[in-house]
Amino acid sequence: MMVALRNSLILLLVMSGAAQASARADWTQLERALSGWRVGEAQAALDRLTASEDRSPRLDFARGRLQLLRGEYERAAETLVGARSVGPIAEHYEALARATAHETRAYVSRPTADGHFVILHEPGADELLVPYLEHVLARSWTALTERLSFVPETPIRIEVYPRVDVLGAVSPLTVEEIRTSGTIALCKYNRLMVTSPRDMVYGYSWADTVAHELVHLLITQRTYNQVPIWLHEGLAKYLETAWREPGRPALEPRSEDRLAKALAERALISFEAMSPSMAKLPSQEAAATAFAEVFTVIDWLTEHHGPGAIGALLDAMANGKSDREAIEAVTSLSFARFERTWRAYLASAGLRRLDHPFDMRLLFRGHDTQATELEMIEAKEARRWIWLGDQLQLKERSLAALREYRKAKRIAGTSVPMLQAKIAKMLIQLNRLPEAREALKPALKVAPDYVLLPLLLGQVAALEDKHEEAREHFEQVLRLNPFDVDIHGLLATTYEKLGERTLAQREREAQTTLIRALRNVGDSP
Repeated sequence: MMVALRNSLILLLVMSGAAQASARADWTQLERALSGWRVGEAQAALDRLTASEDRSPRLDFARGRLQLLRGEYERAAETLVGARSVGPIAEHYEALARATAHETRAYVSRPTADGHFVILHEPGADELLVPYLEHVLARSWTALTERLSFVPETPIRIEVYPRVDVLGAVSPLTVEEIRTSGTIALCKYNRLMVTSPRDMVYGYSWADTVAHELVHLLITQRTYNQVPIWLHEGLAKYLETAWREPGRPALEPRSEDRLAKALAERALISFEAMSPSMAKLPSQEAAATAFAEVFTVIDWLTEHHGPGAIGALLDAMANGKSDREAIEAVTSLSFARFERTWRAYLASAGLRRLDHPFDMRLLFRGHDTQATELEMIEAKEARRWIWLGDQLQLKERSLAALREYRKAKRIAGTSVPMLQAKIAKMLIQLNRLPEAREALKPALKVAPDYVLLPLLLGQVAALEDKHEEAREHFEQVLRLNPFDVDIHGLLATTYEKLGERTLAQREREAQTTLIRALRNVGDSP
């Protein structure tokens, strides 16, 4: 009798120990899946734990996080109320879920035709962005899943926010940090979080930005969120143009200038300073310098260790290696030697300074003014001539305005995009088209994302009956600011000249949609 009782107790202890070990394994898997935004895996582990445990704050916290990853914001907020005893982290998630539910409650949901994405946006003007966004997402999916050898869980959620204030409300960033760093899109909580280009005075490179954030999501899921921010950003920056430029990406001249300056002044930003987020850096210039640095790290890795280096790096970190260990494994160099080698590569790369550097930064609608843009020109005398030119332009005295703008150019140089755009606009009005084209070229090399440059180049090409060239420039404008009413009419006419009737009709409809939406909200493009 005693032997049987003892054996039963031993069996119960063994079973209890096995159950505890199984629960620990499920909790480990659940945490790993939640961190890596693997929703399916997280749900399976949560189901097993729910079946074996009573309701607890810890389970509520996990369940609330999973609901947040699914975009079930109101449910997540209510679930996380029961997890408050877990500590401040639960309250943080609850506040985020509640704020996001409030901000997105009335959003329209649009699944993409391929089923890979769902686009959510505020009713009204942002509807215009959907077909263009769907095109970028489809091409990005093809390019990036191939380059990163990974197919993520779908559908992927993309939320388009009408203002940076909304991005600040639904993320850990403050609006001040967003404006200071120029971080107007994020990838967090298993979704792409994108500010509408209509909240910028001139728009911004929203198409490449969306691809950039998609890279972040793919890396997070592929590696269970084991990649540090500096490598994350390096890969995202390096691959953000793969959807439209399949070859080796090039560092933009403005980024090259910033990197050359930082190198000469021994002011490179350390990888550690880039954490926990580029958005925490002190200025848009510092953030741009950091992005240029990490771009060159990935460029060096792929050039010296082949295109498979990216996949090998991600595999190593997914399997538990640190960033330093992964780089050492891929390069066969110690991390210290790798860093010295990369710095030597930068020093020997022949990085070029711009003759007249211009500190381009994002201008926020309702916050920045024309005076803000003028202040980016260091020479006060040049600003005075520009102001005089503007007064003459308002009086439709194009030739007189051109003279004043050229006085400013002699002081500020040919790389100030705002000034070169003003000069080109006067030359177009005077029907001096070849001169207008030449005025725009140097500024375009420095600031390809300054929307007025491709817009004016497209107008020049259209007036010269070079419609294929006009198309290229006008489509670039769409990738920067599709909320300019005039661009849709210009593109429609260009498509008609090229016999592209379907595309022409799309642009006519887009222009009508935009005019109606802006009239309804009393906004202006």
